[in-house]
Amino acid sequence: MEIIQLIEVTTNELNKVKELVEWAFKELEIPSNDAIVYITDNHNRIREALGLESATHEEWPVKYMNTDELTIISIIPGKLLQLKDYEARIMVLREVALVKIMRDPTLISLWSIPQSMKDDVVYRISLAMLRRTVDVVIAKYETLIQYLINTFNMNDLRNALITCKPTIDCAITALALDIPLSIELAGNMSLGRSLWNDAIKGIDNDFIRKYDDFRDFVRNNFNIESAYNYLLMMFRKS
Repeated sequence: MEIIQLIEVTTNELNKVKELVEWAFKELEIPSNDAIVYITDNHNRIREALGLESATHEEWPVKYMNTDELTIISIIPGKLLQLKDYEARIMVLREVALVKIMRDPTLISLWSIPQSMKDDVVYRISLAMLRRTVDVVIAKYETLIQYLINTFNMNDLRNALITCKPTIDCAITALALDIPLSIELAGNMSLGRSLWNDAIKGIDNDFIRKYDDFRDFVRNNFNIESAYNYLLMMFRKS
């Protein structure tokens, strides 16, 4: 792994960033020999150097950038190291998990949009499926599940389930927040289901009944085409 500094940071900051990234690669069993970590204050500086399109939205302080030849991870230490330790670690884990996903055609196929499917709905469900795939990769490691549990915002999911109408938009929002589903998909059914049951406790509305059916289907048929088709069938196009 090579580290390239575009900004000055202290030795302690540099060592902490290096430790976090090396830890994530090791825990996820991903070779890091071809990884390049850029230390920067703006991810777009890296994109510009790589000839990639700049981002205009707010981003995490850790960003994996997919190129054909290089494994690039851009890090903004000033923001990353302000986080709590578990927050920084899950953030780095998720970006490094993308490295594993982008090297595995089977994992790519779970969320990548087929050429025959081009609309706004499939784009949005692709992003939600990618989130779930990232967390599946992490949840397969018993030593890492606690980081997912710590970052799982049950209140956000509950609020979505309580306030949502039975629409496609709401179903995609819930899927993007549904960390318990990833834990179930990774093989830990009892833990994932327990977290899900806690999240839905006391909720009884049209949306939760439909979404519970949808997530069961997605768990048993985890790929974007199946999820997309079932989503349209369950919630209609709205």
